[in-house]
Amino acid sequence: MREAKVYENSQYKCDVRGAENLDQIYDARREWVNGIYHYDQLLNKSQIAELLKDHLVAVEGLEEINEEDLTNLLKD
Repeated sequence: MREAKVYENSQYKCDVRGAENLDQIYDARREWVNGIYHYDQLLNKSQIAELLKDHLVAVEGLEEINEEDLTNLLKD
């Protein structure tokens, strides 16, 4: 089972990518499939949930987060 790495104050290291067009989506997923992540943002669960409305988000330990992962994160 995959688990997100939790940092101080229940924050997660995230790689947030634009999803405004197909090129951005393909570019992000191409990098992620090849194991290239830039976990440069430290975000809490509510910030991740808000960003998922308009962005692709990878969380350290989970990789690209999906709705099931988000639901599990929000349960804690």
